[in-house]
Order: sequence, then structure tokens, then C-alpha cells
Amino acid sequence: MNWDNIKTVFVDLDDTIWWFSENSKVALRYVYDKFELSKYEPEYERFRDIYAAKNLELWDLYHYGKIEKDYLVTERYRYTLEKIGAQGNLEELAKAVDDEYLYYLSSLDKLMPGALELLEYLVKKYDVNILSNGFQEVQLRKLRSSKIEGYIHHLVLSDDCGITKPLRGIFDYALERTGAEPESTVMIGDNYDADVEGAKNAGWRTILFNLKSFDRTKVPAADAVVDKLEEIIEIL
Repeated sequence: MNWDNIKTVFVDLDDTIWWFSENSKVALRYVYDKFELSKYEPEYERFRDIYAAKNLELWDLYHYGKIEKDYLVTERYRYTLEKIGAQGNLEELAKAVDDEYLYYLSSLDKLMPGALELLEYLVKKYDVNILSNGFQEVQLRKLRSSKIEGYIHHLVLSDDCGITKPLRGIFDYALERTGAEPESTVMIGDNYDADVEGAKNAGWRTILFNLKSFDRTKVPAADAVVDKLEEIIEIL
């Protein structure tokens, strides 16, 4: 496949550039200790697993516009606190925990292996932008904390337009924000549904960062599949 016509690159942020899965482990342990949640659930691993499963379920619903952001950020901890037997006003406690979690999380700076090298390469050749379903107040702070803000021309978020990936509207909105054309735009991301299928349906080229080890024969919307970010340099 010829990639010579590409002018604009959109990259997902979490677990494509910024190492969400690793940073989140640190932040989750931080709030578990700060709020002394061991008095309800002495096994941190059980607390972590309950939260992780509920968070994934809610994010899937949020991606497709089935729940609102405010419900997601409160319910993931409210549910977890209920399951571990926490006492008192669980909604109030959940909000406090989530606020602290997001603030601390966004202060962490661990990037995906090869992410900085990729950005340094891309910014010399393309208009480089972020396209994310993450929250506005959090995503910008992640860019600043990890010192990659200078590589990014536009930070385009679902919060900006009220539409989440994989829905077509956010991809069209991203083109409007950047003045790009679909046929000369590529999306790089680790989420096959949200990043790759969503972008493909909008007429973009797509590169799947295969963090979740998808069967390559079952990702037809991906124009290219890479296991390491460095491989993208060979493609673009």
C-alpha cells in the first residue's frame, strides 16, 4: 500500500502514546491507600479487579454514547465501593476518589515504549494531532506531564464535540478542526472498534497498534497492523 499521500496523522492517546495501563495501576494503588480502602477490602488485588472490570464495561457504553461522562466517573467507583462493603454516602465518596484518581493519574508521565521516538519522527513530516475519548481536563495535563505537548498540533477530544469514537461525527469534527482531508489522513490507535473501524468508516487510512494481540485476519479495517510503535516509522 502506498502511503505517500498522507499529510495528517491522528494518534490515540491512552495506551498508544501515553501508557495508560501502567500509569493507571500506580494511580489506583494511590487512591486505595489514600482513602484507606483496605479497611473495607484488605486484598488490593480484589479491589483492583472489581474496579477494572466495571470501568471497562462503562467505557464500552460511553464509547457508543449509551451513558454520560458524569455517570461513568461516579459509577465506576460507586459500584466498586459498594462491592467491597464501604459505608456512608457512596456517591460522595466515589466522586472524591475519582477526582483524586484523575488528578494523580494525569500527573504521571510514563509513555508507551517507542512513543517518543515515533512522535519525534512524525512531527518532522506530518501534521500530528491527538484524537481521544478521554476527558478534556485530564488529557491536556497528561500531555504536559509527559512533556509531549510540543509534538501535538491539535488535541481533539470527544468532550469538545459531544461525540465519541467510533461514531462518525467525531472524525468529521476532527477534519474540520484541522483542515485535513480524509483521503490524506491516517488514524493510529490500539482500540480496533473505536480507532480503526471508526476512522475507516470516515474514509481515513488506519494503522492498528496491536497491543491487545488481535488475530490479524480479523481486523479488516486496519490498513496496517504493528506490534511495536517503531514499526510505524517504516510504514510512514
